[in-house]
Amino acid sequence: MNILKNMIWIASILLLVPFIGSAQSAEYTLNKNSTMVITGTSTIHDWEADVEEMDLSVSLDPALLDQKNPEAPVTSLSLNIPVKSIESGKGGMNRKIYGALKEKDHPQIMFNLTSSELADTVQSAESFTLKVKGNLNVAGTVNEVSFPVKGTKVGEDNYRFEGTYGINMKDYGVDPPSAVFGTIKSGEEVTIKFNILLTANRH
Repeated sequence: MNILKNMIWIASILLLVPFIGSAQSAEYTLNKNSTMVITGTSTIHDWEADVEEMDLSVSLDPALLDQKNPEAPVTSLSLNIPVKSIESGKGGMNRKIYGALKEKDHPQIMFNLTSSELADTVQSAESFTLKVKGNLNVAGTVNEVSFPVKGTKVGEDNYRFEGTYGINMKDYGVDPPSAVFGTIKSGEEVTIKFNILLTANRH
């Protein structure tokens, strides 16, 4: 009888372990104050456009930073950006951007994380740098990209992620937008600057 009781007790503990572990991880929501800006050049002046809508799914486990051998706290991430959420403030420029990005056939710009690791610098749970790698899909062409991301703890349990990444539009089969019969043309290089704020959900 004692053996049976012990087996039941051990089985109960094993069943509870996954729930105990998951209780340490919080769910996070993209804060409305998050920003992403695309900047570029042209033959007459520089330009910029705001990304006004982002759909972000992320798994973040801050406890990984507090281990004896810290690990990157971001374990999965996918980001979708509707092309039509890119807003330059000028209707004509917007139409040029949407056309260049083949919005009718590829209405979303997508990024999916494949790996992240802590950079070889001094790290803490309050401030850290990640080396991020993933697949970026622009206008139907997918390329593997990598870039650094700075993470900062904000308040009690919120996190900010900041970084910049430059891309050549030709790498994605995108012809830079032009106007006035091609006499005004955007440069091939654009820079994406992001400031992502994640807010912990409180139940």
